[in-house]
Amino acid sequence: MRKFDLRFKQRVVRDYLAGKGGYKILAAKYDIANSLVRSWVAAYQHHGTAGLVRQRGRYTTEFKLEVLHRRAAEDLSYRELAAIYNIGNPHSITIWQQQYERGEICSSQCISPLDNSMSTKKKTSPRLPESEQADGLLRENQRLRAEVAYLKKVNALVLAKKLAQRKGRR
Repeated sequence: MRKFDLRFKQRVVRDYLAGKGGYKILAAKYDIANSLVRSWVAAYQHHGTAGLVRQRGRYTTEFKLEVLHRRAAEDLSYRELAAIYNIGNPHSITIWQQQYERGEICSSQCISPLDNSMSTKKKTSPRLPESEQADGLLRENQRLRAEVAYLKKVNALVLAKKLAQRKGRR
């Protein structure tokens, strides 16, 4: 893995901000991945030159939970969160999310759990009692079966009509 010095990153970011090209053009010009250009620009916009300095180290549980809570509250992508919090690798946040869902990350003050729908953009309704949930699933299943049966019938009628037209032409 190549490492880039601060001056090189600053030059790439300056070129982008000066309008000398987009992510792909500058990536091709400097022979780097366009995702690097994108992440350097975002880090620079959030933190200035300090955002371009390579960060290494461990993150506290409270910090991880703060990042995950913000993701849930503001529906941000991992890349956006990495830029905001100056996290070198956005994939780290994905790992934290998975660890949280398995119950491996929780602080001593962890009272209110994160929303389970964090990894998806769609918000789910609150949990129903099992009997109501089962009834709802059965009704949905019946509705979907009826819909499929209807579509099959329409398809069969259309095919029959086409066959009849073909026979009539002969």
